[in-house]
Amino acid sequence: MPFPKISAIIITRNRVAYLRECVESCLLQNYPSLEILIGDNGSTDGTIQYLESLAKSDSRVVTLFNGRNLGSCEGRNLLLQRSTGELWFIIDDDATFQHPDDLVKVAQEFERHPKAGAIGFTVVNAQDPQTLNLWMYQANPEKARWREFRSAQFASCAVAVRRQAMEDARFAHGEYFVNSFFYSWDEFPIAWRLLETGWECWYSPVVAIRHYGSSTIDVPTAHRVHLDAKSVGQFAGLILPFPYGWWKYVVRLSLWMLKRAWRTNTMKACLTGFLEGIPAFFSERRKHIKVRPATVRAFIALVKKEKEITN
Repeated sequence: MPFPKISAIIITRNRVAYLRECVESCLLQNYPSLEILIGDNGSTDGTIQYLESLAKSDSRVVTLFNGRNLGSCEGRNLLLQRSTGELWFIIDDDATFQHPDDLVKVAQEFERHPKAGAIGFTVVNAQDPQTLNLWMYQANPEKARWREFRSAQFASCAVAVRRQAMEDARFAHGEYFVNSFFYSWDEFPIAWRLLETGWECWYSPVVAIRHYGSSTIDVPTAHRVHLDAKSVGQFAGLILPFPYGWWKYVVRLSLWMLKRAWRTNTMKACLTGFLEGIPAFFSERRKHIKVRPATVRAFIALVKKEKEITN
C-alpha cells in the first residue's frame, strides 16, 4: 500500500525530559513519510534550546515558539495549520511510541477503515504498563483491551485523525480543536462533529502508547475541576441542540461534578467554572455549529454499544 504522509503533533510546556523521550520515540519510527511538528507554550526549562538544536539536526522536525501558554487546543491548531500530512497523529509530550513500526500500523488501520475520521489507540501507564487506561471508552478496559470496535469518542493523548475528516468537522477556519477548551474535554466536541459530518471513530489495540500522565489523569485538582465545570457550558453551547442530550450531558454530568467537588474539597473551583461556563456557552453558540438531534441519538447509541461489547 502507498503510505500517506503522517504529521506527528506535539504541544509542550516545561517538560523537556518527557519531551525528549516522546520525540525520540517518533524519530525511531521506520515510517517512510513523516514530519514532526512541535509547539512550545512558553517554556523556561531548556525546552526552547533543545528544540532549536533538534530542528537544526533533523529536517523532519518543525518547531513553533508561541511565547506563552496557549493551552493544548490552540497550540495544536497552530501546528495543524502548518502540517502537510494526510494523517495527523496527536500525541502528548509525556507519551511515547513503543515500537518502530507503530506508525506503519496506524496507516494500515486507516486503510482498513475508509470511513474512520479518528482512530484512538491503547494507552498504558508509563510507570506501570500492565495498567490500562481506556478511560474515554464505556467498555470494560480489561475485557476490551484486545477488541477492535467502533467507538463514540477517543483520548487526545494518543489519537490519529484523517486530515480530510478534520477539515469537514472543524469549528472555524483553522480551528480543529476548540481553542477555548484549553485542554479539558478537548476531544469530546471533535467526536460529535465527526459523527455529524459522516465520519466514524474507532478504537484499535494494534498500537499501545505509554503515557506518564495516565497516573494522574483522573486526579481532581482544583485546576482540572474548574476547567471541567467550565467545559459543560461550552460544550452545550457549541454542540447540543436543546433539549436533545441535555439531561445526559449537562444536567447529570453537572450533578456528578458537584458531587466530585464536594468529595474532593474543590467546590469553589467547580462553582467558579460553572459561572465562567455561562458566557462561554453564549460565545460558542455564535459559531452555529450545533449537531442535529439525529446525531445526538446516534452518539448515545454508540455509547450504549460500547457498554455492551464486554457484557
